[in-house]
Amino acid sequence: MLRIPFDARRFGVIAILCAGLLSPQLQAGIEKQRLLFHDASFALKKNQISKFNRLLKQLDDYPAQPYLVYDSFRHNVSHRKPEQVELFLQRYAEFPFAYHARGRWLDTLARRGDWKNFLTFFDGRANTRLQCLSFQGRLKLGQLDGLSEEIGKIWMRGYSQPDHCDSAFSYYLKNHEQPEQVIWLRIEKAFKARRPNLARYLGKKLDPKSRAIVETWYRAHQRPESSLRKLADAKDTDHNRAIIVHAIDRLARRDALKALASWNLIKDQFLFTQEQKEQAQLRIALSAAFQHEPEARALLSGLDPEIMNDQAYLWLARIQLRGRDWAGLLHTINRMPPHLQEENEWRYWLSRSMEAEGQLNGSLSLLEELSVKSSYYGFLAADRLKREYRIEQENAASSEIDEEGFLDDNPHMLRARELYYLDRLVDAKREWFQALRYLDQDQIKQAATLASKWQWHDSAIRTVAKTPHRSDFSLRFPMPYKQQVLEHAQARELDPSLIYGVMRRESLFDPLARSSVGALGLMQLMPSTARKVAHSLGMKKPRKSDILRVENNIRFGTQYLRTVMNRFDNNVALAAAAYNAGPGNVRRWLPRDNVMSADLWVETVPFKETRNYVQAVLAYSTVFDKSLGKSTLMSSRMNDIKTRY
Repeated sequence: MLRIPFDARRFGVIAILCAGLLSPQLQAGIEKQRLLFHDASFALKKNQISKFNRLLKQLDDYPAQPYLVYDSFRHNVSHRKPEQVELFLQRYAEFPFAYHARGRWLDTLARRGDWKNFLTFFDGRANTRLQCLSFQGRLKLGQLDGLSEEIGKIWMRGYSQPDHCDSAFSYYLKNHEQPEQVIWLRIEKAFKARRPNLARYLGKKLDPKSRAIVETWYRAHQRPESSLRKLADAKDTDHNRAIIVHAIDRLARRDALKALASWNLIKDQFLFTQEQKEQAQLRIALSAAFQHEPEARALLSGLDPEIMNDQAYLWLARIQLRGRDWAGLLHTINRMPPHLQEENEWRYWLSRSMEAEGQLNGSLSLLEELSVKSSYYGFLAADRLKREYRIEQENAASSEIDEEGFLDDNPHMLRARELYYLDRLVDAKREWFQALRYLDQDQIKQAATLASKWQWHDSAIRTVAKTPHRSDFSLRFPMPYKQQVLEHAQARELDPSLIYGVMRRESLFDPLARSSVGALGLMQLMPSTARKVAHSLGMKKPRKSDILRVENNIRFGTQYLRTVMNRFDNNVALAAAAYNAGPGNVRRWLPRDNVMSADLWVETVPFKETRNYVQAVLAYSTVFDKSLGKSTLMSSRMNDIKTRY
């Protein structure tokens, strides 16, 4: 989480937002406490301990004050004594930070080598590093009962573990009745998990003959096509059969047809198990489907029904969609497992296939059922029936909320509000979602309404999603930063509903959102993309903190959206896909021979994330149309997909 320094201007905005919710006296008092909190936090960072303690005492009745105590705990945890920490953890046991404070203390005890206290404080949490440190402590203290079994659970994972596990793993192998067997089991898991370097490392623990087998497997992982040619003349052994099937899997992910040719040459030369044969056939068929190979339909259709999994059914259906094989699609949907048949996606396409096959009454019934839903497939169904969309606002909270009374009964939520206003968003979210565990459905609705009132939109959206209430569109689809969005939409000739649709899908309107791959802000821009866009706008190279600024993020995001719209002739579906997966992928997914309708193209995008993304952006844009007073058909944003752009 990016640490944003206290900004008095932002604090002023917050105060304005909060004004009117509290009495003037209470409002003034809480604003003063928030300022004192920031002063105390700054003093602690500057190691001005006397000033910090003086300010801390002035905040005794402030709900977020314990977080300053936690900050102080972190500041000098290395100097704490066990009895002090025990008192701290007992006093703040109900606070989310207690979990993290205990983790920091455990790290301190491990560095000290104080294994007795480490094991006393260790709470058995599912943290591999700390689990392995606990193993170290038990080894040091001779607490060996059941230890091998616990270590074995971590050993059998097919990916690398922290270095802290090394001594425990050594003990495990030394005391195992068949160490070579468990080494091989983990090697196989590592290759399956696509961790070849781990497998190679583990192979060094084996005898020279076994190491050579691991090296063969490693080469097959790295260079499957050439390895398969060599393996065709190898002995028929258990390991060689496993290596061949793994190489087929690897090759299929790159080139399904080459994998098919290799498999056809080699499959009868070895005594593969039925499971291995099915594994190879399924991987080749699915990869052919991902790669839009013409042979994919026959490969999937030829699979034994016993090995057809969800992916096989879904991709056979998508291939039939792409080929407009309505009879085949009807047959496939009717063979799908019930949980797939019940999804809106396949109820819509069942309707379409029934319509094409002349089963008009059944088709109409399905469309009518779907058309009342405010969703992607609901809007598609409504467009086919030429009916208005069902986007009718219903308020989640049934009456005016007594904010102070509600928060007085929910201390976690009260602290969450204060932490949100203090820009401690990670802590605020932890408190907020801990609070939700203790609320009933009506209280959760009230909580969502409060979060929205505070303009904490991402938490409001996530909170209302925990209820069956789906028709409070003001909560689920707010329109923050409206002036900036409209200005940039006009400047770049973009539909503001589309901008909001992208923003809603990308970040739930969290201005400080950061993805696991490093995308930043409201419109989730990768730093490299933001820098290219900034350069095209004649701006200096932005830092990450610059990209997170709302004005910059909207400017860069809308400019990039304009770029992909230009690249794909203003086709919204293609531009949304490019915004998510990159223009290069979108070009590879274009139809090869004939123009394709957008709904068919979207349904057959190989990446599930991108497929869902495009559908969400289209549906969300339609909802935002309603808020902006427009009556735009979703289908009007779904131009046919050409073979070239």
